[in-house]
Amino acid sequence: MEKRAATIQDVAARAGVSITTVSRVINDTGYPMRPETRRRVLEAIEALDFRPSPLARGLLGKSTRTIGLIIPDISNPYYPLLSRGVEDVASEHGYTVIFCNTDRKVAKLRNYLEVLREKQADGIIFAGGGMDTEGDPLPLTEIGSPVVLVGRHRLPFPSVQVDNVGAALVATEHLIQLGHRRIAFIGGPTALSSARDRLKGYRRAMEQAGLPIDDGMVREGDFGHDSGYRACVSLLEDVSPRPTAIFAANDQMALGAMAAALDLGVRVPDELAVVGFDDIPAGRFVRPSLTTISLPTYEMGTTAARLLLKMLAGEEVEEITGLPTTLVVRQSSGMPVAATLEL
Repeated sequence: MEKRAATIQDVAARAGVSITTVSRVINDTGYPMRPETRRRVLEAIEALDFRPSPLARGLLGKSTRTIGLIIPDISNPYYPLLSRGVEDVASEHGYTVIFCNTDRKVAKLRNYLEVLREKQADGIIFAGGGMDTEGDPLPLTEIGSPVVLVGRHRLPFPSVQVDNVGAALVATEHLIQLGHRRIAFIGGPTALSSARDRLKGYRRAMEQAGLPIDDGMVREGDFGHDSGYRACVSLLEDVSPRPTAIFAANDQMALGAMAAALDLGVRVPDELAVVGFDDIPAGRFVRPSLTTISLPTYEMGTTAARLLLKMLAGEEVEEITGLPTTLVVRQSSGMPVAATLEL
């Protein structure tokens, strides 16, 4: 039986390094590397009699005109619009986008990164709030390609961000200014930086207004409709006196909360004001229409893509590129509480 030819994956496994590191040694890219690491790779190449084909060697040193876009949840209406922004800029400059949906699972992220390595993607855009992975760090620092982040992360790459703390403060202040004092909060997974920042903004607004922060008025959701529904049911049935307003950390949970209120016979906004976050299209067309924080979602995608293209061209980019948010007042936040109570 003919012996199977060794692959670059075999070399990486024997040397105990990433495929990217093996590629750098093979192509003598000049990338900074410890002599010991280089020696292990060369020894593995010799031991396995590894012979990269001329085609493979050529591809390793050339642009493939592809960009990887990693997103956590394609079912969330926020991400298709952001993805469209990335794709529009990439297409305009002759690049193809490889879409990767991780479901916020590190194992899926690692798998997609391996796929992007094999496809020799020129760069990667990683969208979604940073995750705390309890000792299992995100492997983006291992890939050796330019990376741009969308959201706040602890990773050493340029990022496109909005001020989640400030935006959540504005949303909560809107409810306070309407006369609400019992304001509940439905947040996202606390492992995500965006969810923690929006909770921080809610707490800050309450503190600045001199209002007590009741942990019994805070619920953790998962950014999905169902979790918003369940959280609202809990707040309306288990808390006494019940809240007169809810600030939800994204629109999907806010819409779920509005549905729960309707099913429980609580009128929005007459008996319960609701404010969301993101400004997804559905929020404009439900009735009552949803008051929310509007994010420049499409522009976040286009900005991330332009930053990555600059990096691929060897240009320096800012560590953080900030984009503005806007409070969009619609029907769901309703009238001042004082006026409502007089009806």
